Amino acid sequence: MDINSLHQKFKKNSRLQEENTEKIDSKHIEIIKNSKENFKNLEWSNFRNWKDQNDMGLRYPMTYLSKIFLGIKKNKIIDFILKIPRKRLNHYFHYSSMLDDIEIVKSLGGDYLLNENPQNKTPGAIKFPLVEGYSVSSRWLRYVYILTRIIKMKLLKQDSVWLDIGSYYGGLEGLVKKYFPDIKIIMVDFNHQLARSYIYLNELYPDANHILPKQVNSIQNIESIPKGSIMYVEIEDFDKLNNFKINLTTNFFSLGEMKKQTFKNYIQSDIVQNSEIIYFANRYSSSPFFEKTYDDAINIFDYKINKNLIYLDVFPISQYQITPRKILNRDFFRNISSQYFEMIWKNKN
Repeated sequence: MDINSLHQKFKKNSRLQEENTEKIDSKHIEIIKNSKENFKNLEWSNFRNWKDQNDMGLRYPMTYLSKIFLGIKKNKIIDFILKIPRKRLNHYFHYSSMLDDIEIVKSLGGDYLLNENPQNKTPGAIKFPLVEGYSVSSRWLRYVYILTRIIKMKLLKQDSVWLDIGSYYGGLEGLVKKYFPDIKIIMVDFNHQLARSYIYLNELYPDANHILPKQVNSIQNIESIPKGSIMYVEIEDFDKLNNFKINLTTNFFSLGEMKKQTFKNYIQSDIVQNSEIIYFANRYSSSPFFEKTYDDAINIFDYKINKNLIYLDVFPISQYQITPRKILNRDFFRNISSQYFEMIWKNKN
C-alpha cells in the first residue's frame, strides 16, 4: 500500500488530539512539533530518518586507509603520526563503536541474527555502507542485541503478551515478531511514533491483526484478540491496559528522558508492577549535575520494582561511542555523560 494511504488510515483511527505538553519533556515536545512538518513530506525513503531521530548509520564506506586511522591494521609509525587527527574523526569513532557492538552480539551467540536480519532489507531502510560485511546501523545493532537477550534469557514464549513503552518506528517489534510470530504486541507511544510503527509493521506483516488507537477502547481483555495481534496505544490511553495480563514489559532509554511525575506514573502503575517480567535499559543518572541532559533528574534508585532482580549490568551497545559535543562551554569529542544500565526483574516465586 502507498505510504501516505497507510498514514491516512492510521490518522482516521486515532484520537487526533494534541498531546498534553505539560506532562512531556522538552526533548519530545520538540520532536512532536517537528513531526508535523515531517509528515508533510512523508516517503518510504524518509519515514524512519527524520532530523530529530534516525537510524544512526555509517555515512561513508570504510577504505583500507580509513581502517589504518582506526588502528585496525597496526602500524606503530602511522599510528603515532595520526594520533591527534584520529581524535577528530567522528565518523571513524562511529565505525569503531559498531565493530564493538557486532562483537558483543556475536559473544552472546547472536551471529545468526545479524546474518538473518540485514537492516537494508527492511521497509524504509537507508542502504548504509556495510560494517565488516553486515548491514547494520547503531540503532539496528541495539535492536539485534535486545532480541538476542530476549531469546537467550527466555523472556518471551510463543503465547506471551509483550508491552513495549516507547516503540519509535517499530524496528524492535518487527525483529521480535519474526522469531515469536504468535505473541501479542502492545506498543505505547506518541501518536506520530505509533503512525510510523504502523507503517513499518503493516509493511512487514500485512496479514497480522493491527489494532489501531480508536479500536483499543473495544478490547475488554487481551485474551479476546487473535494471536499475533499488534496493538497501537497512545500514551493518553495507557491506563486502559489495567486489566490486561502482561508477560513482559520493556522500555529502552525513554523512561529516563521523561519528567519525573510521568516517569512515576509508568513505574508505579499496576500495568508495569503486575507484569511477570520487566526488562529496562536506561541511564544510571538521566541528568548529571555537570550536564543537565534532560528536564528532571532520574537515577537507577528510582526504578522501584517489587520483583526479584535477576540481571543487572551496563548496557553494552554504543558503550564506547565518542561524539563531538559541547559541555561546560567547551567543544570536544566525548563519551556520553551517563552510562546505561540493563536490568531484568521477574515475579517472586
